[in-house]
Amino acid sequence: MALPAHTWFYRRSVGATLSILAGLAFFLLCMLLPLVGPAGSKVEHASENEMIFLSWLGITLLLSVASVLSRWERVRKENEPRPIYSLLLCITCIITLIIQLTGGFSI
Repeated sequence: MALPAHTWFYRRSVGATLSILAGLAFFLLCMLLPLVGPAGSKVEHASENEMIFLSWLGITLLLSVASVLSRWERVRKENEPRPIYSLLLCITCIITLIIQLTGGFSI
């Protein structure tokens, strides 16, 4: 069963683009990790560091969730392979958010 032509969000190219953008955003998130680590949490601008990190984590999480949703509809309708790496990235972002909110990076 094919997807309707007007559902642009579920196209293969949109899902692939969202997956690539989510991966690149996670790469940048890993580069921003020292902002909330032990050295970045002991400076006078630690709250700004945390806000930058949390805002980029939110963008990364939104991109990864959008990637999973875009690709998952194709799994259901057209019997495509499951987006395992996109799901793992989404789970990793959620775990990173939990660790950041509990203060685990600033130990």
